[in-house]
Amino acid sequence: MPTSENHCQNHMAMRRRWTEERRQNRIQADWIVGWLRDNGPATIREIVEALQEAGRDVKAHIIRRALQKSQFTEKTGEVEINGDTHSLYSFSVSDNAE
Repeated sequence: MPTSENHCQNHMAMRRRWTEERRQNRIQADWIVGWLRDNGPATIREIVEALQEAGRDVKAHIIRRALQKSQFTEKTGEVEINGDTHSLYSFSVSDNAE
């Protein structure tokens, strides 16, 4: 039967793991933003290729975080590739980021 102490220890271990996972996700998202700063504007396909070339994990939720939640990235247009329309994302420092 689990004791209160065991339950608390298990909860803390899970919290540390969750916190470490979130920290790693943020590092990955920051890498994408930095890559856009140096190489953008770019499509998601180009970002995925860059992640693969760098030996990094390709995770949709991290790409979404970098492109939609970061104050330093914005959708700046669209481009047609092989008949498909792809969004272009760029690094941008807005006036609100100061």
